[in-house]
Amino acid sequence: MNKTSFATGLYCFYFLTVMVSCNNPQITVLSNCVIPNHPKANSISFSDGKIIDVGNNLSGDLIIDLDGGVVYPGFSDSHMHLVGYGKSLEKLDLVGTKSVSEIKNIVSKSYDQSNKWIEGRGWDQNDWKDIIYPTKEDLDLVAKNQPVYLRRIDGHAAWVNSKVLSICGINDETKDPPGGKIIRDQSGVPTGIFIDNAIDLIEKFLPEDTYIDKKRYIERAVKSLNKFGLTSIHDAGTDKETIEILKELIQHDQLSIRINAMLNNNVNDYDFYINNGPERINDFLFINSIKIYFDGAMGSRGAYLLEPYSDDLENVGLTITTEDNIRKKVKIFNAAGFQVAIHCIGDKANRIALDIFEEIGNKHSRNRIEHAQIIHKNDIHRFVELGVIPSMQSTHCTSDMYWIDERLGLDRIHQAYPWNSLLNTGSIIPGGSDAPVEIPDPLLGLYASTTRKDLNSWPEGGWLPDERMTIDQAISSITEWSAYSMFAENFYGKIDKGYLADFTVLNNNLRTIDPKHIPDTTVLYTFVNGKIVYQHVK
Repeated sequence: MNKTSFATGLYCFYFLTVMVSCNNPQITVLSNCVIPNHPKANSISFSDGKIIDVGNNLSGDLIIDLDGGVVYPGFSDSHMHLVGYGKSLEKLDLVGTKSVSEIKNIVSKSYDQSNKWIEGRGWDQNDWKDIIYPTKEDLDLVAKNQPVYLRRIDGHAAWVNSKVLSICGINDETKDPPGGKIIRDQSGVPTGIFIDNAIDLIEKFLPEDTYIDKKRYIERAVKSLNKFGLTSIHDAGTDKETIEILKELIQHDQLSIRINAMLNNNVNDYDFYINNGPERINDFLFINSIKIYFDGAMGSRGAYLLEPYSDDLENVGLTITTEDNIRKKVKIFNAAGFQVAIHCIGDKANRIALDIFEEIGNKHSRNRIEHAQIIHKNDIHRFVELGVIPSMQSTHCTSDMYWIDERLGLDRIHQAYPWNSLLNTGSIIPGGSDAPVEIPDPLLGLYASTTRKDLNSWPEGGWLPDERMTIDQAISSITEWSAYSMFAENFYGKIDKGYLADFTVLNNNLRTIDPKHIPDTTVLYTFVNGKIVYQHVK
């Protein structure tokens, strides 16, 4: 028996993604570890990517001493955008910017007067002193002759300069498309801000990503996600080409994260699967869900509300897909054996989606509502009754809590991010990040779920603290509940015999530390299919 201590660096694995044969061990053991769900055990044995046993001082061909590390089931992000996140790592990062001037300075450094588009993402006017939309003239001052395209942090708005408007042929006569809005000045001239489906007027002119580009984005994203301790993700909007890339990576044993792919609501992406049914490849790629966008986002006032926005009394938001279209698609997709995941943020969007699921949805399809941020109190109980899963992202709450009261007013604010209210009815809440909208760090999500505070511990006591999760609920949201929402609960999301050998190893026991220390916790190792795909270097 080989005994190796990772604490001293004596190990038989390549760093990160490649496992080296150490006399081809049949059974590997993680020893000297804490397993919160098995408090009397100190070791886990596994072989061929599956757990054999959980117990004390287990024996095997290769023993990995975790030196007191705390082992959790592999963490999962139940809603993010894989290609979009990878692409964001190569674009201008505007997250956290505090003013138009700061962004102009960032853009100016990329300006080279070429025809190459300057792309970025992450601006949020709600974080600025002057909470108003910027304009094309702001960008013209620093990049007049080069196209500039900057997506808002939630992806539901775009800010462009005059060069882009010229390229796209957009002027004061251009009409708002269905499900979209062009922000205009008092004279009706486009200001350079495009909301939801209006973004399509710009995107069709963007340089198209090639297969090689997308593959690079995916590989870069996966490497980053593994560092956060993630062993699986739910990709909220997957196209046919991305599926082909993922299959290629799996074929060559180069994919170090499991993907639950939600197909785009695009006939070119889902047609094959409607005719052939769901697909599961090597436990690394699950294709059994289709995503539909219903409304927009709160930050850009596109979420569909029952009553007008408190800070925009003529506006109730918008719908990206019509109610009739969604009703038709739910019936077709469920009948073909697919789960339907509907993007709903506003209370009216959530109510209508629930109505549709109640009317024609298949309860056994485990249909989902993605985000479910604003829910009327009369609709809370309907999720569990209809078998609809609210898939929510806790850091959206702590990002939005500074200004959401302005959108909703004091009479409706209690409807925002009602996690505990949903849990009390018996619902589960798969947790995610919506990256690249938020950072895909599950520890930040756990912190937000249990405190409803920002990283500066504001506000004292937490924002609407009665809606907090317990630490056990928060951990379940990124492990077993995430697994359930992708039909994998019988073999994934737990540390038990026969389950997949995916583990996230931390230096802290999240059950015993003060929640304020969760963001400072270190991911020591990430295991996928029994292989180390990330190791922390001291």
